Amino acid sequence: MSAAEVYAALFGGQVDPDWEAYASCREVDADLFFPEERESAGRVKAICRSCSVRDECLATAIRRGESHGIWGGMTARERGGLARSLRDDGFAVPRAARRPA
Repeated sequence: MSAAEVYAALFGGQVDPDWEAYASCREVDADLFFPEERESAGRVKAICRSCSVRDECLATAIRRGESHGIWGGMTARERGGLARSLRDDGFAVPRAARRPA
């Protein structure tokens, strides 16, 4: 998938505010999506791969600046890398507002 296709998939349309109601993870223990530092995220990412609202989830996490957990099938590090890569390619990826300490 090209950078343009990724950007369009994530930010090209209006995100349905009710997307979470359609998420594959809604019936799964939320703790699974916040694995320990060295714990594998493979099982959780498999749930995300089959999810019909994966792009909405990922876009929401990037917009919010979610710094923990698996969102849209990506870890925080992977999401940050994706956002940086898209920005480097000239796409206007929203930067999350800094949260107060």
